[in-house]
Amino acid sequence: MTLVFRPKIDRWLAVLLAGCFLLPWGLAGWLSYRGEGEAALVLVLVGSVDLFLARALLWPMRYEVTPEAVIVRAGLVRLRVPYERIRRIVAHHPLRDFSLRALSFGFSLREALRIEYGHVQRPSWLVIAPEAVDAFLEAVARHDPALHRIGPRELVRASATPD
Repeated sequence: MTLVFRPKIDRWLAVLLAGCFLLPWGLAGWLSYRGEGEAALVLVLVGSVDLFLARALLWPMRYEVTPEAVIVRAGLVRLRVPYERIRRIVAHHPLRDFSLRALSFGFSLREALRIEYGHVQRPSWLVIAPEAVDAFLEAVARHDPALHRIGPRELVRASATPD
């Protein structure tokens, strides 16, 4: 049975992103009003490419817990993390746990979870932010009995073998 979880979206972050996507269009309107049509056209093209990329790579976003793996879908991107590769799932603090290795598929800075998977010496991180964090963690723990809940927002593999 597959369980689907929607992402939690912080309102202030959504407003900030919407403002960033609408800024080129607003500047294009202002430049067009001033009679600078070529510059306005360039900004309309830049804004269109931004919206297209955001639509193709970010929306719709959802997290699926299947019997075999956790699957993250964001636009055309589909990332699959099998349960046996998951080392732990913990609360993610973006300022304290900043890493360029982390792939982030969440729009909440306060409610994010970090899935650490792969090698013990150098794990990969996947940052997600499901709306129902507790239900997500319970669903993952149900599908992999080796993952045990040890805290309010923490699942750890009981028999972690070093790679």
